[in-house]
Amino acid sequence: MNNPPSAAPQSVYLLRGERSTDAIANNLLALFPARHVPIAHHRFTVLDTFDARIRRAGGYLTRSGAERTPTLNWQTDGGGNRVAIRLKRPASFTWDLPDGPLRSQLASVIGPRRLLAQADAEERGSLLEMIDDRGKTVARLRIASGQARLPDARCAWRALPTMVTLTGMRGYEDAYERLVPVVESRPGIQPCPDGPVAVMLRHIGALDLGDLTTPGIALEPTVRADVGARQIHLALLDVLVANEPGLRANLDTEFLHDFRVAVRRARSLLGQIRGVFPDQVVQHFATEFSWIGHLTGPPRDTDVLVLTLRERHEEFSRDDMDELIAFLELTQRQEYERLVHALDSERYRRLLSEWKAYLESPIAARPEAPRAKDRLAATVSHRAWRLSKRIARRAGAVDEQTAAGQLHEIRIDAKKLRYLVDVTGAFYDAADFQFILGALKKLQRMLGDFNDAHVQEKLLLDCGRALSDAGGPSGVLLTLGRLAERSRQRREQLRAEVAAKLSRFGAKDVRKACRRAFRRA
Repeated sequence: MNNPPSAAPQSVYLLRGERSTDAIANNLLALFPARHVPIAHHRFTVLDTFDARIRRAGGYLTRSGAERTPTLNWQTDGGGNRVAIRLKRPASFTWDLPDGPLRSQLASVIGPRRLLAQADAEERGSLLEMIDDRGKTVARLRIASGQARLPDARCAWRALPTMVTLTGMRGYEDAYERLVPVVESRPGIQPCPDGPVAVMLRHIGALDLGDLTTPGIALEPTVRADVGARQIHLALLDVLVANEPGLRANLDTEFLHDFRVAVRRARSLLGQIRGVFPDQVVQHFATEFSWIGHLTGPPRDTDVLVLTLRERHEEFSRDDMDELIAFLELTQRQEYERLVHALDSERYRRLLSEWKAYLESPIAARPEAPRAKDRLAATVSHRAWRLSKRIARRAGAVDEQTAAGQLHEIRIDAKKLRYLVDVTGAFYDAADFQFILGALKKLQRMLGDFNDAHVQEKLLLDCGRALSDAGGPSGVLLTLGRLAERSRQRREQLRAEVAAKLSRFGAKDVRKACRRAFRRA
């Protein structure tokens, strides 16, 4: 397999002071042989996902042109990979795009997330193509200025600083290295490690949401159990609250996924970090999180099924698959409406307010819970050690005939262990932690695929019965039957792989890493 070409070298700078783009372009033209290409004034919209997947991957996606037939421009880090396509209709997801390089590249970055407008911008400037003595372009210097605003016509435009971007060409890295110190020697030039999109968003006051899939928290190994547990739960509550508006609006499936995981983590950790909160507190809030968590199950199962069918869209009749997905999307909307109704309830509002109030209440000098004043590292590690042993013991009894229910129990234990170690990684040796986490991820992925195949077979059969009762087209019913059979076959094919992955988690090197990490702590 050929290795992909490395990204072209690139340096980004801010131009301070009052100098115009033409002035700095003319200054540099006097130093290098170059072709000057004006950048015409144009307006565009910066697109990204809610959790900034494009920007975090070093990419840049813009939309310009007519609203109904827009042009999308994609650029990877370093400017070495550019794709531009004109669409026949607006696109919100990668499956709305025509087959081709943009769809495949963007899908690998954003997955099932919706593209959202981050900023409206206007730009003008100059592009200098640095050439060698044979007239070959060896580097590009882009000098651009403009203005931007939040994607709302009521927001005011704000002037942006002039951005200077030097991009090398593959095969001419030496020329790029010679140009860098010369560009940096120009008056008013300052390095900008953030990149143009981050600068733009910061200037217009956009929130940098970053990754809101997992709680961002770093705990000291010496933290007291009740103090550390509260910090963990407050971080989980932040993730839950941040994803709730997108879930309510059903913007994309990841809002529900991240909301659901935050709820499940909170409920699981209430039970796993034991003896730290009073029993009545644990029982009450575990019951409430279980209530809302169960309501997220049906819509999430439907989401996963629809996403799976989109991946298999080309394997069956396009018309039958479109009709099937449309039917499931109707079911999907109904499930979301039931969940949103629960989120609107007084019970849910009381859960959030009471939970936040408890977590932020003063720490008692003489706590009621027996292990509240212990080190959190000891409390978590004690439970993690017992879970790891239980998973390894159960793994040793699994074969290709093991019932799906038993595999599901192991999957639940693996999730409990993952939830524990995900938020307490600083407690352990980095090498052991990464080794255990890697083994857990592989195990969870395999068990999750097995469970998805099991759930999807049932959903497809239920869907088939509902469509049959409604007099659905025979072609769609036939496709449903074939899809259900494929899910059953996929589940059975995965049994051997599940047994192998479970055997791997019970291997000596994994057990030793668990012993070193959890027993020492």
